[in-house]
Amino acid sequence: MRRPPVSYTAPTGKTVKLTTLFRTSAALWAAPFALALPLLYYLGGPGHPPADGLGHAPEIASYPLRFAYPFAYAVTSALAAWVSGTLREAGVWDMNHARSRYRIAAQALIPVVVLAWTMLVLPPVIALAGEGVWPTWDSVSPLVVGMIVCVEHAVIGFTVGRRVPKVIAAPVLAVVTWVAVAFTVAMDPPWVRHVSGAFPEQLMFGEAPAWGALWPHTAFTGSIAVALIVGWSPVKHRAVAWAAALAVAVAGITSTYEAVKDYGYNPPLKTYALTMKCAHAGRTDICMPKQTAGALPHAVDATRKVLADLEQAGVPRHPKTIIDTLPEGRFHTPSTASTWRIPLTAATDRHDTAFAVTLAATGMNCPRPDPLLRRVVIAWAANVTGTTQSWERLRRTIDGQGSPGDVDGMLRTVLNRPAKEQAAWFTNASRKACEV
Repeated sequence: MRRPPVSYTAPTGKTVKLTTLFRTSAALWAAPFALALPLLYYLGGPGHPPADGLGHAPEIASYPLRFAYPFAYAVTSALAAWVSGTLREAGVWDMNHARSRYRIAAQALIPVVVLAWTMLVLPPVIALAGEGVWPTWDSVSPLVVGMIVCVEHAVIGFTVGRRVPKVIAAPVLAVVTWVAVAFTVAMDPPWVRHVSGAFPEQLMFGEAPAWGALWPHTAFTGSIAVALIVGWSPVKHRAVAWAAALAVAVAGITSTYEAVKDYGYNPPLKTYALTMKCAHAGRTDICMPKQTAGALPHAVDATRKVLADLEQAGVPRHPKTIIDTLPEGRFHTPSTASTWRIPLTAATDRHDTAFAVTLAATGMNCPRPDPLLRRVVIAWAANVTGTTQSWERLRRTIDGQGSPGDVDGMLRTVLNRPAKEQAAWFTNASRKACEV
């Protein structure tokens, strides 16, 4: 026996199929143009993930989403205003209905919201499928925020359409909404980009949005939408409804602004938001992202050799963890005595992993160490660990604008001392370089 089609009960009491609801909606004829916009940005290049990506789902999804937000919100606002104007022209609000006006509005907005959601979902799904990467919550969370904001823009557009003729409201809302969302990322003050509804960053490898970067987008636009819903309440005293609506809007906008005003240009981000794989080099754990963990055995061997050479030279180093800096994104975290942060993946590609570990072993983690002492300390450590060729390559780079002193002369003086004195000099010079 065939199941009956999905349907809803219209305000007039008749039963209408959902297919009829979509077929008679303005969203149907707008769909080809609306869906083409984010897809063209994705296929044309600006919204395409980097070709040299390593399969980090949040990074892949963030590129097409960044360009899909403004189009989705603009289409939602415009179509919602058009649908609302159509209902007003038909005299729907002057009729007596068994269902509330909220239910009528929600049913009319279903096709509009579904179209907007499709505009948001389609580009990141294509991007993830093209890279062969499964979505994660960190990659989906900005999309969920966008879907919620679409509903909020639908409410705003619908309310405007009740008061303004649809031929005016629809195009004006489309342009204003698109401009307001698309250009906030380039505006000052920076707080506006954190409440626009569009997560403002195209993420780097290892990054993911923190909760504090997501909720303000829904709260800011949502407070306006909720205020309009309250103002539309069928209460006897309209002044009370609009006073309550104003209070809701002011409270929501003000609290959201206070939360994001100190964010700066970057929203709160999580780093190392991926799976790390670790191996042991004695008492030291060495960790790399799973995407590049094939280089772990080489990193372990290089670390064992460097730590053994330094211990033989009288300067033992025993870090608890050595972690690859590749997933730290745009925010650099300095090493500590127990945790060394080393660009292991990049060093492996350059075939100088041992020198990267040697640099970390010098312990000069201050922002601006003394340039002369820094060079001599690194040169001595490279001489001990057999990485002088890598040191010379680095030296040619950092000496491009002149040398701060006689590095070779100081190094010869140190190397002519007894082994114990060299070890003591290395410890003192590493500390003094940062004190200066």
